[in-house]
Amino acid sequence: MKSIIKMMFAGILIAGISSCDREDPAPVKEDIGGKGGSAVINAIPRHHGKNIDSCTIYIKYNTLDKPNPVFNAGQYDDSVKCVKVNNNPTATFTGLKKGKYFLYGVGWDPQGFAVEAGKPVTITAEQTFEVIIPVTEGD
Repeated sequence: MKSIIKMMFAGILIAGISSCDREDPAPVKEDIGGKGGSAVINAIPRHHGKNIDSCTIYIKYNTLDKPNPVFNAGQYDDSVKCVKVNNNPTATFTGLKKGKYFLYGVGWDPQGFAVEAGKPVTITAEQTFEVIIPVTEGD
């Protein structure tokens, strides 16, 4: 009888110890890309190293992936037509927070070929970033 009581006590003790709460590490705070910060992206489209003057850059917040299905401007959060800044065609996105973004450029090269391409961008600080978008003729 004493051994049964000892075994029950030991079982209760083990169950009590193993059920103690442990402090979980604090969750890692992920930066959510979007409006509301002070970061700036200056996106410059280039094709074979040459500037593409007639280009519109689209931006999707909080992702590093191109939206699906294939290009549909309604799936992007904002867009800016390129204008000359320091002799470079530039699409400027202001008021961004730290986080993930996907930039997609669509335009025409000087020979009249349609060009497009996308590039993931991660903003790590609320500052100004210059991003080259290497557009191509596509597939």
